[in-house]
Amino acid sequence: MIQVLQSDLDALSDWSERWQLPFNRDKCKVLHLGRRNVNHVYHMRDVQLIQTSVEKDLGVHVDCHLKFREQAAAAISKASRILAVIRRSFSVIDETTLPLLFRAMVRPHLEYANTVWGPFNRNDQKRIERVQRRATRLVASVRDRPYEERLRVLKLPSLYYRRRRGDMITVYQVLRQGVDVDAPKFFSTATSSTTRGHQLKLLKPRAVSRVRRNAFSVRVINEWNALPPSVIDAPSINAFKARLDRHWVHEMYTIHIND
Repeated sequence: MIQVLQSDLDALSDWSERWQLPFNRDKCKVLHLGRRNVNHVYHMRDVQLIQTSVEKDLGVHVDCHLKFREQAAAAISKASRILAVIRRSFSVIDETTLPLLFRAMVRPHLEYANTVWGPFNRNDQKRIERVQRRATRLVASVRDRPYEERLRVLKLPSLYYRRRRGDMITVYQVLRQGVDVDAPKFFSTATSSTTRGHQLKLLKPRAVSRVRRNAFSVRVINEWNALPPSVIDAPSINAFKARLDRHWVHEMYTIHIND
């Protein structure tokens, strides 16, 4: 694999020289993944590529351990700054205004690319939920109520629930070809005729490490297989969302922190 990667870098260098489109080699970095990685040094021509432990790709901070702690911290920081601006900009925030502002301006930063990095560290999950907890306290009429009760009044599902829901929606889209991905690369369907429940049950792959157990294609299996046929057989994505919310209606405002 090392030789293949270096060969690819050499081919890229040849291409850039042939077409006179040079790479900025100082901005090209190497991110080593895996505990058994030998951390080989790579070159583009005579320039040694810089090694890094965290790199931002399409707005997501990817670290060498795939734990996404930096991504969680960045999302929390950005969402908290926006929440602070909202607090300073409004003298009165009522039960109608807060949900609108939070959904439009704060929550997107906490949920961006959750399918990829959705926090599995307990502390990160608590810190992310804490942003919404602080937001609900801005409404004076519910400030002194318990958090879950504030969520019900404001009709704001917990962020834990939102991540579960988002995972199920993505699985539905992958299996129903609602997104341009090759489903067999993510999932293997259960073929046993004795399988109870719906007809789109998935096989759960063996996962030893915590990182692997929390990868999207593994962590969603149990939740997906437990859904009833009435939800899975939804004819459209909007129908699936509505049926899923009805099925999980009693869990929408509860908090369950994963291990």
